[in-house]
Amino acid sequence: MNKESNKPRLLFLDNIKILFSVLVIFQHVRVTYGGTGWWYYIESVPVDDFSIIFFTTLSSIGGLFQAALMGLFFLLGGYFTPKSYDRKGMGSFWKERIIRLGIPVLLYVAIVSPIVAYSLNALGLYPWSLPGSILGFLTFWGPMWFLVVLILFTAVYTLWRQITKFDFVQRRIPEEFSIPKYIYLLLFAVGLGFITFLIRIISPIDQNPLGLPFSFIILYLMMFSIGVIAFRYKWIEKMRKKHVKVWAIIIAATFILFFLYAALIVGLDSDLSVFMGGFNLHALFFAIVESVICIGMIFVLLKIFYAKFNKQGKILQNLSSSAFYIYLIHAPILVLVSLAFISIPILPAIKLAIVFPITVIICYLISHFVLEKIHLKTHKKSLE
Repeated sequence: MNKESNKPRLLFLDNIKILFSVLVIFQHVRVTYGGTGWWYYIESVPVDDFSIIFFTTLSSIGGLFQAALMGLFFLLGGYFTPKSYDRKGMGSFWKERIIRLGIPVLLYVAIVSPIVAYSLNALGLYPWSLPGSILGFLTFWGPMWFLVVLILFTAVYTLWRQITKFDFVQRRIPEEFSIPKYIYLLLFAVGLGFITFLIRIISPIDQNPLGLPFSFIILYLMMFSIGVIAFRYKWIEKMRKKHVKVWAIIIAATFILFFLYAALIVGLDSDLSVFMGGFNLHALFFAIVESVICIGMIFVLLKIFYAKFNKQGKILQNLSSSAFYIYLIHAPILVLVSLAFISIPILPAIKLAIVFPITVIICYLISHFVLEKIHLKTHKKSLE
């Protein structure tokens, strides 16, 4: 395939990376004012009826689609991995991974996160207990958990590449691998959901040993693996409109079925933590629903972006080049912006509507006009 055909395909993937950075910020602003989930600073739990309904709805929808969206971003991580590994070789590939992923994690864990957490704690605004041990301190990843898991998955991929060097393994890898039929993918999703359910008996969603989301780990690993397969066998190019239609219907039906189940069987005013894990039917149902939506989102979001958002103007180009930096720096920026509005007596939903775009804009400005410039200067010096 020539360079011209490759270029537009990468544009829509870059646009999805922008979506990732923006959604991560939105999720953490939602927690800041909605009170459900973990974040450095939570202003208060909503008490008025409108805010309770508004944030409960956001939390419910966000919780249901969290695995699907994060799984999609792990899929992108898997999609970009083989090409980079093939081009650079294992040594150069891992050198680049350590610089791009490992160093930001180290800086965040050693400097950024402690400053944010301990500063808020000193002000009496940090709602959690600080790490009480060296292990707790070193696994205080914050939003960088995504990069940590991505590094782990990349290590698994590297091990796989070493295994495939054996002839008896190479002979068993098919040269062509078409997109499986809907029924097979659906069965795969159900099976994946069942495995996730078994893991959540030991490690529920609200528990993150070592600061990592083990309750989602198999689901995310499978999505990363699908990304690798999608690159090797050009699945994105082979997706058709019928895939979008069928999976959009499946996602909608699954979404409606889940809320009917939650309302009629469990009860919306009941303790919804039963969905988070443990040996019960509700946790099993939720895990399967998550997996089905996760698989469906591959075809719906990827194909929509491929067909409709496969181009970039100046704004999207700038956002695309800044997306990773926006993700890296958003935590302290969001906390500072939130604190600036702490004494303003307005509804939490209105604060979300104000703080969210301001945070995105400030993160973009710092990323584009400061961090990117530093990166370019460093890159030029390394070439001299």
